Amino acid sequence: MNIKSEVKRKSLFCRGSVKSVFSKTKSVHNIYHACIQKTGSQWVKAILSDKRVITKSGLRIHPQFRYEMGNFKSKFPKYTVVPGLYIPYHLYREIEKPKKYKTIYIIRDPREVVISWYHSMKYTHGLMGSVPIHRKRLKKVNKEEGVKYCINHLQWKFSFVRSWINNSNQGEILIVRFEDITENPIDEWQKIFQHCKININKNETKKILQSYTKEKMRKKDLNKRSKSKSHYRRKKEEWEDVFTPEHINTFKNVNGNIVEELGYRW
Repeated sequence: MNIKSEVKRKSLFCRGSVKSVFSKTKSVHNIYHACIQKTGSQWVKAILSDKRVITKSGLRIHPQFRYEMGNFKSKFPKYTVVPGLYIPYHLYREIEKPKKYKTIYIIRDPREVVISWYHSMKYTHGLMGSVPIHRKRLKKVNKEEGVKYCINHLQWKFSFVRSWINNSNQGEILIVRFEDITENPIDEWQKIFQHCKININKNETKKILQSYTKEKMRKKDLNKRSKSKSHYRRKKEEWEDVFTPEHINTFKNVNGNIVEELGYRW
């Protein structure tokens, strides 16, 4: 089945059987999940796609595309969860939304995004889009130069994040820190479910999250691959372990005070 047929099928599903489910729930019409890469987007998508969550929300997950690469859609089917919107705020505003909708935006310490993106581009991400270009470049330089390259390249992505933070006072948007949902997942997911009007209690949330631990996600990710490594690294390397004074200066010169704007500290 091609992508066009799959989207049509899911659109019909949204207009049909899901609508009957929706009428029995207190959910919203659509939920939008926005972020940039390396902020746990596939984990968030997996949880929102869980059958137990779908049953409570009455919404169907929409196929994820790279909208920032020219495939932007101004309208999505009603009764759907739209995952992985890697777009700036002004494009989000252009989406034609139903009367009832909610949005979650996931942020992460941008310095950690740099390190995660470095490992992904150099070692683990599938060879698609611009990944081969980045991998070829990163394979030619040492780690210090590679991290500097990533800092410079991610400037435009961090500008996306800044655009959302500058408009985060909209009632339909919930800003969520990646660090909070990984360190205190049950309480933070309870906040997300409550914001999205999905009636899932704390005990149910705990059971759902048990299906999506990092190790289980890593194993599932590896099962999809033949040769490449999993996106989920076993050993976490933090930015303090990698950044040199030159990296810090480069980051500040390129991104200004975004660390402080997002509520993090040097």
